[in-house]
Amino acid sequence: MALPAPRSHEKRRHPRVRVQYRSHFSSKNRMVAGDGDLQDLSQAGCRIKSQVTAPAGSELELCVFVDGDENPLVIDVASVRWVRSDEFGLSFTQVRPPVQRRITDLCRKLAPLD
Repeated sequence: MALPAPRSHEKRRHPRVRVQYRSHFSSKNRMVAGDGDLQDLSQAGCRIKSQVTAPAGSELELCVFVDGDENPLVIDVASVRWVRSDEFGLSFTQVRPPVQRRITDLCRKLAPLD
């Protein structure tokens, strides 16, 4: 009997870093809105743990409250890529350049998960 082929791990374009930031998200029509704990962050997306979940494919505005920073990071549009019981993954699809620079700086300062 042949053994199953090993699963190949998808190669991420951007390394993830472990963080724990408070966040708030909402859809433009406010049908989905809530608070959550942002737990993994990369230059291109994040994972949020929350009692409120958004359906896969939804587009959200995301505010991230980074410890020690007076102004939150505001991601203009983030698409929900996957949903599990109490968490979901977002891909950043519209980010202003100054916010992208702040995210990049945060990711460089912290040790990657991958």
